[in-house]
Amino acid sequence: MASIDSGEFSDLEHKGVAVLYFLFGVLGVLMNSFVLKTFMKDGVLTSPKNLLHMNLAFSNILMVLGFPFSGLSSWHGKWMFGQQGCQLYGVESYTGGIACTGFVFALCFERYLANRQRQIYDTMSSSTWWLITLVVWLHAIVWAILPVLGWSSYSMEASGVACGLNWLKHDFNHTSFVIFMTVEHSIIYLLAFIFLKSAKSYVDSHTILEVNTHNWFTEKQLVWITFTFLLISGIGWGPYGYFAVWSQHTQITSISMLAVTLPPLFAKGSTLFYIIPYLVASDRFRDAVVGGVVRTENKKDK
Repeated sequence: MASIDSGEFSDLEHKGVAVLYFLFGVLGVLMNSFVLKTFMKDGVLTSPKNLLHMNLAFSNILMVLGFPFSGLSSWHGKWMFGQQGCQLYGVESYTGGIACTGFVFALCFERYLANRQRQIYDTMSSSTWWLITLVVWLHAIVWAILPVLGWSSYSMEASGVACGLNWLKHDFNHTSFVIFMTVEHSIIYLLAFIFLKSAKSYVDSHTILEVNTHNWFTEKQLVWITFTFLLISGIGWGPYGYFAVWSQHTQITSISMLAVTLPPLFAKGSTLFYIIPYLVASDRFRDAVVGGVVRTENKKDK
């Protein structure tokens, strides 16, 4: 059994964590809903760019959508939703999280093709990008559902107030899952960085002709936006990856309350920041998100 070796949280500390779960959940859903709505309604970019950005926003929403479960459980100091609720929470959260990293990779690959392999990029049909989107979601769903099917498992975390992968089991079943997932995602991040670095070196050294002036972002801005996404994803999921590897390497059977609480909070909190690069890069996007609300209120007043 997993145990806590540095003192359990007080009731006040549990409620503080609950507030963070609710805060990250509500803001994560709202921020990414703004992004999703703006891309769907205003056609910020031409396809396939719109498609990948919309799915990234939706995956972020999915990742934090279970905040009432973890928030309420943290408020009461114990998991409130039983074993089935634990499995559903795990599948939903990990589907969103793994899809998020997948779509960040897909955007890095899209930027590479758009800048380094333009002839190939221009011949790719919308159906190809829909297929890529489908592959990203299937990849996320498969990884998220494997613990339910018996490879590793979802269980109540050592904090006792949320569910996730059982990091503190060290049999071959759990260790092999962690190793495969860590290796795969390390390769994904490395390839994403290589693709994006290549795209950045091209846009920095060439004068880019903006083919479609209806786009709200330039090609150079899109590279920097995607780079920021990669950074946010790495910081958000870095503690999870480190904790997973560390727990298997050290063969620990107990862990501090703080150590087991921080990784999911980092991951869920990262969803709030994906809107920032859009807002910084484009006046039109800021107006659509902020100014659009003001215009709606003015119309109501008239």
